[in-house]
Amino acid sequence: MKMIGMREPYLGKYQVGFDDDGKLLGVNMSYYCNGGNSPNDCDLIFAVGFGDNAYSCEHWRMQGFSVKTNEPGHSYVRSPGSLPGIFIMESAMEHIAKTLKKDVMEVRRINLYQAGQTSPCGQPLPHCNVTSLWEQLHETAAVAQRAAEVEAFNQSNRWKKRGISMVPLKYCVPWQGIFYHALISIYNGDGAIAITHGGVEVGQGIDTKVVQVAARELKVDMDLIKVKPTDCLTSPNSQWTGASVTSELCCMAVLECCKQLNERIDVVRQKMKPDYTWQELIRQCYNDGVDLCARYWMYPRHETPFKYCSYGACCSEVEVDVLTGETQILRSDVLYDCGVSTNPEIDIGQSEGAFVMGVGYWLTEHVVYDENTGENLYDGTWKYKPPTAKDIPIDFRVTLLPNAPNPLSVLRSKAVGEPPLIMSNSVLFAVKRAIEAARAEVGQDTFFPMDVPASVDQIQTLCLVDPSQFSLI
Repeated sequence: MKMIGMREPYLGKYQVGFDDDGKLLGVNMSYYCNGGNSPNDCDLIFAVGFGDNAYSCEHWRMQGFSVKTNEPGHSYVRSPGSLPGIFIMESAMEHIAKTLKKDVMEVRRINLYQAGQTSPCGQPLPHCNVTSLWEQLHETAAVAQRAAEVEAFNQSNRWKKRGISMVPLKYCVPWQGIFYHALISIYNGDGAIAITHGGVEVGQGIDTKVVQVAARELKVDMDLIKVKPTDCLTSPNSQWTGASVTSELCCMAVLECCKQLNERIDVVRQKMKPDYTWQELIRQCYNDGVDLCARYWMYPRHETPFKYCSYGACCSEVEVDVLTGETQILRSDVLYDCGVSTNPEIDIGQSEGAFVMGVGYWLTEHVVYDENTGENLYDGTWKYKPPTAKDIPIDFRVTLLPNAPNPLSVLRSKAVGEPPLIMSNSVLFAVKRAIEAARAEVGQDTFFPMDVPASVDQIQTLCLVDPSQFSLI
């Protein structure tokens, strides 16, 4: 941890114009990215590209600056650039609402993109359904009722405060410039199928999805299929695994391989007697000299900046101990448009894991560097605190939007690896609501910036607790 950098820290500065209702009129964003002592993995392009999040505005100015420091060279981490970029925009929305003394959830709602609009980077949004997702989650999560209950709780409790927050998400998915090989071999004798692809299985379920696609297209049982380790002989020149798209692009490459194989096998299949087995079919293909190996180079191109966009909404409720700064996440509801999920169990698991990873980013994973040398002083779990079981929401509900086919991707699905991580910022803003309730007790209900991570010491300090507020009974 001393030698290797982490996620790139950001400083965001903004100027925002808005009307009396909170409707955006103009946004001027500046992003300062701390790349450490090396700019190799600067992710500024994503901070700028995703910085509008789900909000429509006629006038945008977004610019990024890469900053060299004496810290170790930082690197891409899940949702690189998009995570801080969207957070900065959401912080601006919070500032608008506080300035106008309005409910920030209403300010967010009135600024959401509508279908047919275009993002600042030129991405058309013909299938934008973020408003529908927002309204659906607002109803199913009983947000209005729970907000009233939170207010009543805060009025009855001085040293524990609750907060509730709801955020939207627009996450655009790039395909261009990301390419992978796939190779499928079918073996005479037992009809076994071996697949290699250019992605790397890192727990995201890519191998399972690849096997599912091949089994579906070849009409065989999944038990016949094995995925072999990725190497540069069978998958030369494949890209890195990331951007939430490796699974779907490798599945697409496997799908194309299966099409090639089916074209060859179908010629033999038409000559087979009824009730033939897969093994018999493959044996006959072998005897007829059919090539039972296929490869495909997935090299996607598209005219728009991104292939498609996915959308979501998330609501979180927390309880903060004003005296200690400790936070308990009481409930989180995630509604995510995953298209037609290739594997709902994997995609819900990915959503849950991404969300909890985000909780660590927002609340616990504080890192301190030596100002003179850039040395990481928090190089072990005694000081660096990744999220654990107690940081998971007590009531955690993840729902994939039903009946939402995506016509622009493999088998009508959508990417899932990174978007739910970004929506976990609802936890941070819920904490901020609780802190505001504590500050209101001492007449300080004004806007304040909230840096990340909001560790217990920062939360306790922001609650403005003073011994003069205590009384002996």
